[in-house]
Amino acid sequence: MPADWTTLLHFGAAALALWLVQRQLHRHIQGLVLLLTASGDLAALAHFLLLLPGIVVHELSHWLAARLLGVRVGPISIGPERKRGAQIRFGSVQIARADPVRESLIGMAPFISGTVLVLLMARWGFGLLPSATLTIREWPARLLACVRAPDAWVWVYLIFAISNAMMPSASDRRPWGLFALYLALLLGAGYLLVGIPKGSVQVLGWGLHMLSYLAYAFILTVVIDVVALTLILLLEWTTSALTGRHIEYQN
Repeated sequence: MPADWTTLLHFGAAALALWLVQRQLHRHIQGLVLLLTASGDLAALAHFLLLLPGIVVHELSHWLAARLLGVRVGPISIGPERKRGAQIRFGSVQIARADPVRESLIGMAPFISGTVLVLLMARWGFGLLPSATLTIREWPARLLACVRAPDAWVWVYLIFAISNAMMPSASDRRPWGLFALYLALLLGAGYLLVGIPKGSVQVLGWGLHMLSYLAYAFILTVVIDVVALTLILLLEWTTSALTGRHIEYQN
């Protein structure tokens, strides 16, 4: 398989795995605390405190992106807040309306900053760098060596908290559809007017390189999240057996 298709395959598989694992992780974090306390408010508070560093990074990323793009921005609010229905918001920042391009970039800011921070922490905390020669079989040994590093659990927790709070929310994704339409029209018009520009191969190579870094950050996050989810599921099963209480999750 060509290298470009391999990179795309790795990125797609890592992104899908990250979405599936994080979806279950967030549900079972609150489920475990709900079993222990029988309080929805305490479950939300525990979830918030566990991800607090990532929530702060998420909202600060929105705020900084808005300031850099010249969009008026209000104060940042950090703390669990119940919205309509059963939804709970852990943080927010008031941002004035802008064009779809700037709104999309502001919505994407936590994902970009979170990914960069995960890569930096993997590099400086564990000495891990993306490597095309690193196979799946070598991952367990590398990660086991990382756990023995000084302050390893601090880095593991920070990667966990930031990566699990970096995904764009529904409100962050709201302008993406219109932005994608504008971008598609612009690229289509450019292709009709000038054809495929020179240097497109270099641009494609740069894009694939960035995707390989994203896939690496996703895989590292998935590994940490799977370990955390396994521990949470074991604790949830044990608590349920001891208390006789059960949690029913809606699909």
